[in-house]
Formats: sequence, C-alpha cells, structure tokens
Amino acid sequence: MSLSEHETDSPVLPVAQLERLQAFKPDAVDWVINQTQIESEHRRKETSRINGYIFAEHLIGQIFALIIGTVGIVAGSWVAINGQPLAGGTIATAAIGGLAVVFLTGRKTPQ
Repeated sequence: MSLSEHETDSPVLPVAQLERLQAFKPDAVDWVINQTQIESEHRRKETSRINGYIFAEHLIGQIFALIIGTVGIVAGSWVAINGQPLAGGTIATAAIGGLAVVFLTGRKTPQ
C-alpha cells in the first residue's frame, strides 16, 4: 500500500501519474495540461467575479447604513422640533444605536 498526498489549488496530476499517462497515451498528457489551464482560468475569473460581488455588497450595505442613520436623525429631529422631544430623541437614538450594534457585532457569514 502506498500513500501519496499533494496539495494544490488546481487539478494538476502529480508528475508520476503524468509519466504513467505519457507511457500509456502520449497525446493525453497535452490534453490534461490544456484542460487544467482552461479550468484554472475559469476559476480565476470566477474568484474575481465573486470578489466583485462581495465588494458591491459591502458598498451597498455602507450606503444603506448611511441612509438609515441620516433618516433616523432627521426624523428624530423633526419629531423633536414638532413638540415631542422625548420621542424624537428616542427615534434618533434607536436609529444610531441599531447601526452601532450591527457594526460592532458584525455579521457572521457562513463558510
């Protein structure tokens, strides 16, 4: 029994297996290498696309947090100016406090 272990981020066959494949079917080695290159290019494009989506998600989240905070403060101020200072302060505090809790605790993303 033999145990072979190698770690890579692409599906490249170990050299020993490529040599055995070369002895068995010489043109298959070129095909395997070509397919490996195609797959790795696809994987890099996919990773780049996913990273772009993650960046956009974070940016949109920041923009909406700004909007929520601004609307909360403006609404609280408007209510306070119109005769309900306790309610206005509560609204503004809830808006800012809610955002602070989300930013401090963070969102746990599944992995």
